[in-house]
Amino acid sequence: MVSSCSSNDDSPAPNPVDPDPTVTAITLSTAVTEVNTNSQVVFSVISNLDTDLSSQSTFKLDGVTTTNPISFNSEGSFQVTAEYEGLTSNALTITVVDAPPTSIVLSFDEDAYFTGDSATFVVKDNFNNNVTTEAEVTVNGTVITTNPYTFTASGSYDFVATYEGLTSNSVNFVVQTASAYSDTVSFSATGAPSTFTKKALLGDFTGTWCVYCPNAASAIATALSGNSNLFGVGYHAGDPMEISETDYWVNYYNVTGFPTVYVNGPDTWWNYPDMAQVNAELAEEATVGLAVNAAIVGGKLDLEVSVGFKSTPSEEIKLMIYLTEDNVTTTSPQAGSSQGADYVHRDVLREVYTDQLGDVISSSNAIAGGVFTRTITGLDLPDNIDDTNELKVIVYVRNSYLKTFVDYSGNTHTDSPHYDIYNVQEVHVGNSQAFD
Repeated sequence: MVSSCSSNDDSPAPNPVDPDPTVTAITLSTAVTEVNTNSQVVFSVISNLDTDLSSQSTFKLDGVTTTNPISFNSEGSFQVTAEYEGLTSNALTITVVDAPPTSIVLSFDEDAYFTGDSATFVVKDNFNNNVTTEAEVTVNGTVITTNPYTFTASGSYDFVATYEGLTSNSVNFVVQTASAYSDTVSFSATGAPSTFTKKALLGDFTGTWCVYCPNAASAIATALSGNSNLFGVGYHAGDPMEISETDYWVNYYNVTGFPTVYVNGPDTWWNYPDMAQVNAELAEEATVGLAVNAAIVGGKLDLEVSVGFKSTPSEEIKLMIYLTEDNVTTTSPQAGSSQGADYVHRDVLREVYTDQLGDVISSSNAIAGGVFTRTITGLDLPDNIDDTNELKVIVYVRNSYLKTFVDYSGNTHTDSPHYDIYNVQEVHVGNSQAFD
């Protein structure tokens, strides 16, 4: 997790890509450090580059080479370490006791299901032993005889597991019919306008712990107030507004300095408050345009996103759909601001309704003069929303490529993931925005 800000409050962080990354440290971890006898424990080895080296590492139990997972068959205290290319990890102490479990936990492979879906469940004891096959699981009081379990009808389902006199947590699902959610695409060979307005997105990697981040937020707010073709989104990391996608992107795009503000993708770091980079993006020819309709119907979000093509793309393109919330406050005080917990955060990313790296628009649906339309109904609103009146939908079309650069030794690398945004559109939920 990022733990420090950029050293300069008037400019973005330096290029976060390490020109020659090497593994200099490894960390050993496991889910539990206290187990009962005859248990197997799985260990993981992660490098300082956040890569998983478990399969390439050597594991030692009290100094003797062993295999992973490690079996513990007798009581006692044991020390486990890992080695990788001359590096030695931290040591973990595993305590093995000859005692029965004191609790069990029931979990499922998904957070929600529709009718016709199958749910795979797992029962583990407090020693992290998988006791699913030995446990008895009931749904609404009836014993389940198959795993996975299939939801054949809508309704409320309460699951509970028992094992050796122990009772698990209760897990409830409210299952709706599949028709509650729909995702369809269509393509018309005609209908696209002859020209589109080029728009740009300022993506702000930020956090309440960062003392320099309010300066970037202020520069973004000033830029947005003077241009209706410019939009912003706050990617929060390490604070209560973080979501799984922002945590993933911080690592995937090597965001090591905060704040870092991108202009239309991670190929351009904004030298705020200078508007030269932003104006250059806005001056480019728009080869695609977007139209959006967003509404809350029956407590669910319905979307219609259309992409019009002035020309046929020469590369694979992807669609991104964001849900943001404006004017957000949180219990975490904003460092670098006298407002503390009253600090107002703008355009906070709340949900990503596409894959975290975008959904591919097939080449057959991306032809000059045509319009690709995606209609999604019945989308769940995330639990982290404070005010539905402050919701916006941001959609954009992007590419994906590896950035080629030359390091300080003159070696060429092509391993830095990047993307450029073709065009972007924003609409307040409850409104629509036509092609423009």
